[in-house]
Amino acid sequence: MNLKLMDVFRMEYDFCWDTETWFAPLESALKGLNSINASWQPPGGGNTIWQTVKHLNYYNALLVKQVNDTTTGENVSNNKATFGDIGETVDSKWKEILAEDTFGYVGDPADSEKWNAVLADTLQICESLRRSLAQVKDSQLDEELAGRLARQILHNVYHTGQIVLIRKQQGSWPKVRE
Repeated sequence: MNLKLMDVFRMEYDFCWDTETWFAPLESALKGLNSINASWQPPGGGNTIWQTVKHLNYYNALLVKQVNDTTTGENVSNNKATFGDIGETVDSKWKEILAEDTFGYVGDPADSEKWNAVLADTLQICESLRRSLAQVKDSQLDEELAGRLARQILHNVYHTGQIVLIRKQQGSWPKVRE
């Protein structure tokens, strides 16, 4: 087998979005979730699933733009200092992004229409990201983009685990899964 680095990133993205392995992907973690459970706050505080999904949507949509900018040659920088690079200062563009409240609204248990719109956004963003990743060639994969992809995949998996845990706390996680 002769996998290239982008093949690995695409495979990891599939695992965190919709391919079942030994951990639940985001699509499965959200399956069957209603607005009541999505807006439920864990005992002792914390974000709702609704907030967590909005947060993931924000950063996944940002990644779609960044990947598309890379494949079209627009706004590509050689600037190594990006969010999360070890030992590097966070540059001004990331300070602005990180200052935004990406979790926001806790959700309304009675507004299933708005929750369904959030889920539709999630599907659209995740499928856009999949299409965008399919266009990236290994020759376009520089250190900055590789770092972005690695961090966002881990970010997705981390928050998907939170969603599963919250669902288990509230009793909405299926006792037996397919």
